[in-house]
Amino acid sequence: MNTITIAHRKSFTSFICDDTSVNRFPVLSTTPSNDSFDIYRKSFLEKYCNIVPIPRRKWLNPQTYTEDDIAFVIFTASSFFHTRATATRDTWLSRITNYYYLSATPYPYLPVTVVPGAGEDKLSNMKKLFYAGCDTFILPHHLLKRLNDLDYTKQIRVGGHWGHCECPGPKGTTFRAEFPSGGAGFFFSMKLLEIMQPHLTNYIENIWPRTSELSDVALACLATQLGVKLTKEVGFWAHPPESTLVENKRRKFHKESEPNNFHYIKPDEMYALDEFYVNQHMDRLINDQNWDGLIQFIRRFVTSHYELLRKKRRECTLPKVNDQSKQNNG
Repeated sequence: MNTITIAHRKSFTSFICDDTSVNRFPVLSTTPSNDSFDIYRKSFLEKYCNIVPIPRRKWLNPQTYTEDDIAFVIFTASSFFHTRATATRDTWLSRITNYYYLSATPYPYLPVTVVPGAGEDKLSNMKKLFYAGCDTFILPHHLLKRLNDLDYTKQIRVGGHWGHCECPGPKGTTFRAEFPSGGAGFFFSMKLLEIMQPHLTNYIENIWPRTSELSDVALACLATQLGVKLTKEVGFWAHPPESTLVENKRRKFHKESEPNNFHYIKPDEMYALDEFYVNQHMDRLINDQNWDGLIQFIRRFVTSHYELLRKKRRECTLPKVNDQSKQNNG
């Protein structure tokens, strides 16, 4: 019978947060490491150790749905194709099976689903609509747990970080509704989409104020009008980690150890957060000695990594080296 043994210091339970003074592989070296990863880690990753929750063990898989049971729809604009939208695709979205970008401009590298008549400003969200912006960093393996025991064949909308709004009703009336923040993202069940679809175009074009860019509020108003209340879940955050800690204080922020997302994330931070949380997830699997889960995660990560490299190779052409050009011409 084969066994797997991983030798590590007893105190090493977080690759980034708990092992800051010496090389992470003391069997190979007894001197402090000055490699580029350590420099990057100290500059960009270690700050999250004092900001976000750091669960180290007891990972539990989602019980009802897997990653390929859901679809992510992200609204963007051509001005973000080479920045926010690409950073999203390169990080958490690279490990997602079903995803769509909505914009007014075609672009095969993301890929983008063109919405006829949509513009490129915030008001154009009313023609794009669903479900998160390209500056939202999402942790799908956490997010899926919010759907445990929910039936996609029922009319359900799930979100957090909610507020209240006044909605336009028939014959000049108004009614009050709860809406989940679009920046923090939200879920609609397939059944809810089915019942909303016949009403959506008429509601946006003829009922919702044309001067309003609040697509998340518009969807909430339509769902409420159709009799569907908001199912509230924890872990939906509408700002970056640092701002979330300041606004909510540590006790509230850390009460839920598995955040679903963060919003207003710039491209560099998108990469840093993804690296941080990939390592955190592996930490938990290792500390739990969940070798099957670890192998499955690593295999999925490696596969998505090389698929991303193939995409990068197709879309990027490096400039020629001068000496090489001379040799080719000689």
